[in-house]
Parts: sequence; structure tokens; C-alpha cells
Amino acid sequence: MPASVISFINMKGGVGKTTLCVGIAEYLANYMQKSVLVIDIDPQFNATQSILNQYNRVDEYIEILQPQKKTIRRIFETPTSLMEEAKEVSIDDVITKVADNLDFILGDINIIFDTAQEAVRIVKIKKFIEDNKLTDKYDYIFIDSPPTISLFTDAALVASDYYLVPVKIDHYSVLGATSLIGVIRNLQRNHNPKIKNLGFVYTNTADRFTDKTFKIKEQFETTPPFNDLYFFQNRLSFVRDLMVGGRGNIPSRYLKSRQDIKEICQEFIDRITNLENEHNG
Repeated sequence: MPASVISFINMKGGVGKTTLCVGIAEYLANYMQKSVLVIDIDPQFNATQSILNQYNRVDEYIEILQPQKKTIRRIFETPTSLMEEAKEVSIDDVITKVADNLDFILGDINIIFDTAQEAVRIVKIKKFIEDNKLTDKYDYIFIDSPPTISLFTDAALVASDYYLVPVKIDHYSVLGATSLIGVIRNLQRNHNPKIKNLGFVYTNTADRFTDKTFKIKEQFETTPPFNDLYFFQNRLSFVRDLMVGGRGNIPSRYLKSRQDIKEICQEFIDRITNLENEHNG
């Protein structure tokens, strides 16, 4: 079965988007033997920093990979003159292997300068995936998207089959999710009518909900349009060491969050399988 392409996205920062994206990718690759590609399209490139720190490759990125543009920026390059032809980008140009089953297209803060020719750049990720037949080479392709409306957000969603929304149980995060639904609807009308909601995953949750938290959660899940969308039963708990621990912010490195991410991954696989079965009749 061709790989599903999934954007991890919310219009609110600080909701654990990158932690969830990298956490699911790393667990699927290292513990469930799935072949995963992560594309870091967020100019903050936190996914890149997380994974390179985990594998002690930060210096390599600074000294070699980023200066040589073995990053997402290579994909977004466009001709600088009318006489210059567009360059084909190969797998070897941009994909970095970080583990046996885990590959990355590393992020690059310098893509903030690559915003001209939006109509061309908005399809760059999709075209790269298709031209290199990446859905035949991986089980899953993840895109870590920016928490803002931008060319890069649109490029991620245009390339995706599904979008997954990490969300904290608070009013601000719910507001961000509400804004996201509007963005998705516009994109479905204009660019990618096939993209579907994979679900909402609660992050940074306490072991026990307060009455206020439970009320926010219940109101969120029962208010249109969210009442017609999927909410994961499993969630990523608040684990202090995951935020500030010396072993980095990869969930599988800590006992509590490892169990959380294991259960989320299993539900994630089941959810995609069910959607694919529905699609195939």
C-alpha cells in the first residue's frame, strides 16, 4: 500500500506538535519497524533540532548539511532568471538517514527568504514526493508544519492525504484548532479536495482532569464542526522530563511518555487502516 502523507499542524504554537510528530515517527521506525520519512517544513526547524540532538549530529548539520543545503530549502529553490532552468532535486540531494527506518528532510531557517513565486513553490513538496515515488519507498511520510498561515503551511497541506492536529485542552488551543478548520476548508476548495482529518490528539494532559478541563474538552468535542471529527482516545501526558530532560524531547526515552506514544501509534495505525478501507470500499 502506498504511504500516507500526513501533516502535523495547528494554528497555535506550544501544543506539542513537533514532539508528537517526531515521537510517533521515531517510535514507528525504531520500535514497530515501519519505514518513515519526516519532512521538516517549519522555519523554526524544531523537529530537525530534536532528532539531530538525539543522534549527536548537530555539529554535522551546522558544519556540513545546512551550508551544503541538504535541507528542505533545496526543494523550494526556483530559477533566479528567465534563462535559468529549474533544477531537478534528487533523493540524495535532500534526504538524510538518521536511523535504519527513519529518514529526514531537514529543516532550514533560511526558507523564510524563499517566498516569491508562491504559485510554483506551493506544489514543490507534492511534486518532489511524486517525482521520486516516495510513497512507494516508505510506510508513512510526515510533514511537520508551521503553526501559522503561510506558503509553507499550504505546501504541506497540498502534499498531504491527511492532517493530524495536536491540541492542548485549553481555550487558546481550541481557538487555534478552530482557525485551522477554516484554513483547511479554503485549501480543500482551492487546492486539495481530498485531504481528510486524521484526528485530534490531546497533548500535555494531566493524569486526572479537573472539572474545568473536562468541561472544555466536552464542549470542544461536541461543538460543530468538531463533533463530526475524530478524537484519539489515547493522549500524550505531561512529562516534565520530556520538556526539560537531559535525554532530549523524544517520548520513547521516558517511561511514561513511551507508554503513551506506543498506544497513540497503535491507534494511529488503526485509524489510517480504517480510513483506507473506507476509501477502497
